Amino acid sequence: MNFAELLTYTDIDQLNRIRKTYGFEGSVHSKNELIRTLLCHLGRRQELAEQIRGCDAVQTRFLQLVFFDYRDVFSMEELLGKAKAAWGEEEGDSRSLILWLLKRGWLFPGVTLRTRHLYQVPRDLKERINRLFAEEFLEDASDEPVAYRDEQGMLAQDLSRFLAFVMHNEVPLTADGAIYRQHQRKLFKTFIVPEKPVEKKGWRFGFGRRYHLYPDRFSLIYDYAYYQGYITEEETGWIRLTEKGAGKILNKETEPGQEMYRFWLRLYRKPVPHLPVVVRWIDLLARGRWTPVEVIQRAVNGWIEPYYYETAESLLRRILKMMMHLGVIRMGEGADGEKLVSVTDEGHALITGISGFTEEGLDDRFSNPLSGNRMV
Repeated sequence: MNFAELLTYTDIDQLNRIRKTYGFEGSVHSKNELIRTLLCHLGRRQELAEQIRGCDAVQTRFLQLVFFDYRDVFSMEELLGKAKAAWGEEEGDSRSLILWLLKRGWLFPGVTLRTRHLYQVPRDLKERINRLFAEEFLEDASDEPVAYRDEQGMLAQDLSRFLAFVMHNEVPLTADGAIYRQHQRKLFKTFIVPEKPVEKKGWRFGFGRRYHLYPDRFSLIYDYAYYQGYITEEETGWIRLTEKGAGKILNKETEPGQEMYRFWLRLYRKPVPHLPVVVRWIDLLARGRWTPVEVIQRAVNGWIEPYYYETAESLLRRILKMMMHLGVIRMGEGADGEKLVSVTDEGHALITGISGFTEEGLDDRFSNPLSGNRMV
């Protein structure tokens, strides 16, 4: 529901409490007059912008955790979870944050039979506040890049090529469980987006079950195929295609992009717990335009924490790289070498269609983030 609709369901005492929160005069007896006053006051862009700027750091984090979520209705448990995440390592009263939203008319108790035990965010108010968040970082539009990469649909095609490779070739595994490098090279030559086997020594762990053995993009393809049950690793030391995997090839079935995107969200939430907020920021700032990576970095500051050998900056680069492989964004370079990002139409549909906030991290059987703590 929109703001005006929710106000009509709100009793006059609650309307007066909202009025007093903002400290302006209005009739305390006429509900219609109160609603008109509130709509007029909160309908002004400048007034809403000042309210946002007046939020402290914890309030801002809580607001983004609630308003960046594409759902409009939440349980008390979900709100308390978001409030706890907003406080982070600080000690604070989670219920006070929920009460803060209620007093401002940015959150309402559910008004229908379906939502009467839940809490609802005004849909139009959410959109306006999210635009205000984005406008704080958006300046004049960036120039078109001199070159860019767009990999929409390519990940799913290379998944099919991997399955076909396993179907038509004997693929043995090393003692560490990796495809031999010579087989990797042969496989990668068939890909639309080729990679090279991992050669350089360094720490690789935390981004998938076989991340320590393979380059980033193929690691995602491999872990996804294993998670979906398309391949199996036999105790005899070979990769085999399952009946399910063979069916994908024989029936020429294209893997749904939303399933691969959902898998990536769940996989990468291990090292980046607030990935749904980061993805939402990218969509707000780079949909329908080219936005410098530096602008996105400033916006997500505080939502990405260093992870072992990764800094917040390198984690964002990794996130953007994988979103490009998934076809969610295009990545370009300006005439001056500036790195630019633009969300694709398909990417916007994925981000808005799949609420990352409700996607939990994968079971360790399929992600096992610590099993690869080794040098390669």
